[in-house]
Amino acid sequence: MMADKQTTQLLELDTVSFDADLPFLAQPLEGDYPPRLQRETRLALRVLAAPGETPDDTNPVLMRLEAKLDLALEVSLLERHPDRPSCTPCRLGLNAVAWLDTQPWTPGQPLLLSLYPNPDSALSLCLHGRVLESRPHGGTLRLLSADIHGSFDLDTHLMWEKWVFRRHRRAILER
Repeated sequence: MMADKQTTQLLELDTVSFDADLPFLAQPLEGDYPPRLQRETRLALRVLAAPGETPDDTNPVLMRLEAKLDLALEVSLLERHPDRPSCTPCRLGLNAVAWLDTQPWTPGQPLLLSLYPNPDSALSLCLHGRVLESRPHGGTLRLLSADIHGSFDLDTHLMWEKWVFRRHRRAILER
């Protein structure tokens, strides 16, 4: 779903995608994509790709237990990541992301993209991106896109696909 006028002006992606205003930050990536961030992102993707619907006959005790685990996860994540970037219009696709930024990133430049899939959660993904395109967009803003293939192995890419497709379908239903 197109969230606002700025979101509709984002660069097009050549795959299934969805638009959202999410906490998002691009930073230069110095050296290799850190294994610790790969591991944390893989674990976060397991949470995002897990089935979201609960049957009507779900045991209330199990639902309370899941809520307690969610709370414990959020508390520990908030302690680790007390500051989050501001919400940014972005388009997330299967192999690339597009966003608005004030930085003049150059094509080919490696970036570390920090993304919080839910503005109300401290759960974050750290993706390895390589700038594909950077265009001026009125004043100090730039339209950017980055390839994120370097973020995933086969298993994590399948989890990313599940999440992107789920959000894409939800955006279609909300139109």
